Amino acid sequence: MKTKKIFIAGAISLLFASCTISHTAIVTNNPVGTKVGTVKAKATDSKADYSYSAAMKKGKISKVGIAEVKIKLFIFPRAIMTVTGE
Repeated sequence: MKTKKIFIAGAISLLFASCTISHTAIVTNNPVGTKVGTVKAKATDSKADYSYSAAMKKGKISKVGIAEVKIKLFIFPRAIMTVTGE
C-alpha cells in the first residue's frame, strides 16, 4: 500500500512538472535591435509555421540579431521561436 502511494505521488508530480528541454541561441553579427517576433507551435499542430521567416514576418524584422529556440514540456511539448533584430 505504501509503495502504491509513493508511485502515485511520483506520477502526479511528473505530470505537473514543467521544464525547458532545449534552449538554443543563434547570434549573428547584426545589431540586436528592438523588434521581436515570436512564433509558437504545439505538438498537435501539424500545419503550424514554426520557422525563422515566420518569426521575422511577425516581428517585421529584416536583419536578425538573435534567434532563440525553446522547447517546453508540460504534458505535451511546445516549441517557441523568438527572433530579435531590426
